[in-house]
Amino acid sequence: MIDELDNQNPRPDTFEANRESDDLNVRDVHGAILREKDDPRDGYEPIPLWLVSFFMALVFWGGAYLAFNSGGFESKVFNPSQVSWSGGGAVAKGPPDPKVVGKRLYTANCVACHQATGLGVAGQFPTLVGSEWVLTEGWQGDNHLVFILLNGLQGAIQVKGDTYNGAMPPWKQLKDDQIAAILTYIRSEWGNNESPISAEQVAKIREETAAQTEPYTQAQLQAIPAIEFEDAPAAAEGSAPPAPDAAAPAPAPGA
Repeated sequence: MIDELDNQNPRPDTFEANRESDDLNVRDVHGAILREKDDPRDGYEPIPLWLVSFFMALVFWGGAYLAFNSGGFESKVFNPSQVSWSGGGAVAKGPPDPKVVGKRLYTANCVACHQATGLGVAGQFPTLVGSEWVLTEGWQGDNHLVFILLNGLQGAIQVKGDTYNGAMPPWKQLKDDQIAAILTYIRSEWGNNESPISAEQVAKIREETAAQTEPYTQAQLQAIPAIEFEDAPAAAEGSAPPAPDAAAPAPAPGA
């Protein structure tokens, strides 16, 4: 009789043992479920970090390339890698005309201030037409013009009797032949008639002013002696010979 009562009313320690056993079973089952990974779903894979880095580097390189080689996105900017063709399918021979190259470079880099007409903007940007700075008249020399393009100009200046007080940035990033082409163009356009500037002359002044870090002022340029470069080489072969001196006496008959 006592045994039957014990079976019907289990002791408290039996309940505790059963409860602990149930808890262990639940933890084991849940642990197994938690360890299970989700089934892969198509289209939700993360982009690899290396691929993101590659595309970012590619975008950065493309932006830098356009910034340095776009030429202001102007269709008229000279591209020396393009083949120039003339009528009949013949390839143009010889180096490109510096004035043609200069005009394209001027259009890409200078026209915003000095305008396509070279007249500038009254009170803001000085004219290049008949300017003593371009034609190197008075105290200005050919070297001063190259100084300005390489290193810039700041402060008040006088051009054809008018005063301008602004700043022109340096253009050291341009190559020697590009600077020479621009200067040759502005010295022979809009009625200007002055000798061309060569790349060798620009290179020499670039070397001499390598330590210059600030734009020049008019006073600084006036303190530098003016130098006029040698004229361009003589006319090309095949041109007409120079006319004889009109003052030379004619040879005597029968001489």
